Amino acid sequence: MSFASEVKKELATIEVEECCLRAELHQVIRLRAEVSLDNKNFKLTISTTNLKIARRILYLLKTLYNSEVLMLKKERTSLDKKSLYYLVVEEKGLEILRDLELIDENYNLVSTTGSDFLKKDCCKASLVRASFLMKGSINDPRTNNYHLEITLNNLEEANQIQKILSPLGIESKTIARKKGLVLYIKKAENIGDFLGFIGATNSRFAFEDYRIKKDLSNYVNRIMNCDVANEQKAMNSARNQLEDIELIEKNLGFLNITPRLMNAIILRTTYPEDSLSQLSEKSEETVGKYISKSGLSHCFKDLKEIASKIKK
Repeated sequence: MSFASEVKKELATIEVEECCLRAELHQVIRLRAEVSLDNKNFKLTISTTNLKIARRILYLLKTLYNSEVLMLKKERTSLDKKSLYYLVVEEKGLEILRDLELIDENYNLVSTTGSDFLKKDCCKASLVRASFLMKGSINDPRTNNYHLEITLNNLEEANQIQKILSPLGIESKTIARKKGLVLYIKKAENIGDFLGFIGATNSRFAFEDYRIKKDLSNYVNRIMNCDVANEQKAMNSARNQLEDIELIEKNLGFLNITPRLMNAIILRTTYPEDSLSQLSEKSEETVGKYISKSGLSHCFKDLKEIASKIKK
């Protein structure tokens, strides 16, 4: 089961107050229902590919309105297509639409969310939760990219969700695609806060656990790569220093080399693979005096200049 499916599985079983159930069903119908007039009655048809979400919608309709709901399953032949579940309400459609403030006195569908559903934070969370359940997705946190998105019908719906999320510090953006207007969240910490806000507590813990492990692994890899690069750089420097020393010895000898440079030569030839820091630590016991890393660096630069003159 994908991580997105695990999140929706948790959300489909969450227990909330009746006011929040109404807010959730309001958003479900707004985003996913087809409303038609049948024998002077409003017929509601809600579709989903997720059986657990279908059962959640059935629970909402039964709990709030004790409505008769016909649940149908349609198999789709394409290999990559999931079964489609339809929930059909043939009676009480008008009652449900009116109670959820989805229709006005002239029987026109309302395009804005009723103020009753925006008064309480718990109901706001239910609106966002329903949006994610019906039209949302989230990348597996074990992949390279953090990404959560909800496909909405229009900019007004996207703005409404952004107004709910923004005071919580959850940054979101929108982009137009063929399937509709997409509201998306990219920052890992914002995705974690989003999951917590809509009630997916276990999924949030799992997300944060995966994120911490991945970030730690990336950090360790960067440190290891940095160490390897530094070690390779130190080895290359040591090799070049030994080549300079060998060139000086063959052409000039060491008779006219100053004691300062001679100490550096002794340290390098004694410990050919050590870094400057390691040579500095061993300097007192090897040449009888402490030489700092910086001092050794200056010595080898002077030796390099002598070697360069020989090459000319």
